[in-house]
Amino acid sequence: MSWARIEPHCATTAVDEGLAAAVADPLWFLLRQWQLGELTGDDGGTPVSLDVQASWSPFARFRAAGSGPATTVDLAEDGEPVERLVERQNTLTPDDPARTPWAAAVRAGRALLDRVAEADPAAAERIRDYPAFAFTPETTRPAEAAGPDDDLYRTLLTGSRTVDGVRVFAYLDQHGGLPPEVTGDSGADLAEVVARWRTAMDAEWGIGAVAAPDSWIGDRLEYSFALAAPPLPDGGTGVAESTGPVVLAGSEYDGSGVSWAQVDAVDPVPDWAADLTGGPGTGTRIVSLLPAPLSYPSMPADRFWEFEDRRVSLGRVGGGSTDLVKILAVDFATVFSPDWYLAPVEVPVGAVARVDWVVVRDTFGFATLAGTAAGEQTSRFGRQYRAEPDGGAGSAPSYIAVLPSVLASLTSAPSEDVCFQRDEGANLAWAVEQAVPGPSGRPVTRDWSLADFEPPPANSADAELVWRLSTPVPRSWTPLVATQPNDGRFLLPARMFDTATDELRSALGDLVAELRGRGIRDEEIPPEGIRVRVQDQLCRTPDGRTWVWRGRQKDLWRGEASSGLRFDDTTPNNRNS
Repeated sequence: MSWARIEPHCATTAVDEGLAAAVADPLWFLLRQWQLGELTGDDGGTPVSLDVQASWSPFARFRAAGSGPATTVDLAEDGEPVERLVERQNTLTPDDPARTPWAAAVRAGRALLDRVAEADPAAAERIRDYPAFAFTPETTRPAEAAGPDDDLYRTLLTGSRTVDGVRVFAYLDQHGGLPPEVTGDSGADLAEVVARWRTAMDAEWGIGAVAAPDSWIGDRLEYSFALAAPPLPDGGTGVAESTGPVVLAGSEYDGSGVSWAQVDAVDPVPDWAADLTGGPGTGTRIVSLLPAPLSYPSMPADRFWEFEDRRVSLGRVGGGSTDLVKILAVDFATVFSPDWYLAPVEVPVGAVARVDWVVVRDTFGFATLAGTAAGEQTSRFGRQYRAEPDGGAGSAPSYIAVLPSVLASLTSAPSEDVCFQRDEGANLAWAVEQAVPGPSGRPVTRDWSLADFEPPPANSADAELVWRLSTPVPRSWTPLVATQPNDGRFLLPARMFDTATDELRSALGDLVAELRGRGIRDEEIPPEGIRVRVQDQLCRTPDGRTWVWRGRQKDLWRGEASSGLRFDDTTPNNRNS
């Protein structure tokens, strides 16, 4: 079956004249269309039904490939969202209880008492009175990072019978169980209660020895991960199951939500996923569908003299010879947009899918095989929006990724907010901390104003000029100095010498502290700057379960900064002004 069309052309370079289709006698033009047979509809059929076969395979393995050692986790059926897998960072640190936020430690201890009290109220009282489990307001954070909420926590909880859940975790890791003077005669029952409590706290807070998630790449301020699925079934299409497992990798995820556009197929299959075989979740189905014409807002009408949306005028779209994307979009909208139809095929969420074949039946009763998965291995038709390896057409079948992503989530105020900006005048970059986590876990705002850039006055009012070692910058600004190791150019956080107090000050938050050993790659900070936030997120999955995690998000910021930093400088005396 073949199609042909007659397209209007104009001798001018403008598009609007051809789109207007202006004629002096519309009735005569309609009669000519009828006379030439353009209204009989015998030049092609309209799709009225589709027969589609689709195959799928659920994701069975997750791999975190951050700055630390790569870790691989087998996924459970109907598991957590992929954003939580990638972004979740540990909050409870039994190896160093002083690094855990006080709010998390207290809530973990309260959850333990509630569970133990249901099984043995006397044991709960003994846990509350055990000295090694008592909460003490210790922290490794600087005193400058404390705010009013932290002072309130310290006042209310000092000397109380509050249980520190992280100290309980540390005791369990060291001794393997609760002390005998706490368990008494119900040791076995309490051990089961404590095990369930540990599982629940790990799901809510995360328990580990490091604060950063394994998927986080510190020197690039982004995540790197991969998902693997067993081989898809053959389905009688010639695409054999021997093609192996399917691996999709996201190497530059910024924490804004995982979508199909952020993952790419990996070929050949890496060793960590090579042993995956077909499981009970794989499947194939054939469905018959009624296609509907594809439409979008302000779509051009597919016939002359039909009123269209007045808010859009494709004829007025301007573009030069380099605006290829704009020209292609206008060409698709004006010529090919009525040729597309929509027929959704349901496949499981959290799987990689493949359309095996499509049979189109038109108004004349003809059945046409529109495409097969085997044919796509030698043709690039229809592969624009599918996960495809770098080898291009012919290297592997194309797939459709249906990721278990979060459609929407509730986010808290950032517990840490840092902006990384360039300062060409000072030949530096700056990490500007807008909020840092306090000892209790609540954010502490680090405000600054233009007055912080004003140099202090001299001790004497007689001096007209004052020599200064350096001009001041706000305390929340940390300089990033360029270094050149063997594997590229990095920006390394440095300490700032405060000439007013003779102290070396540095950043207070965790994001900048993690960069002290390695730095951030120079190319990761564009002229616009970037902003990194640490936020708590909550979402609900279709099965009704609620998921909570703390993750990081990177966005573009407001542009270049100007600190006005100068060394060995002479300025007017502010005392005389």
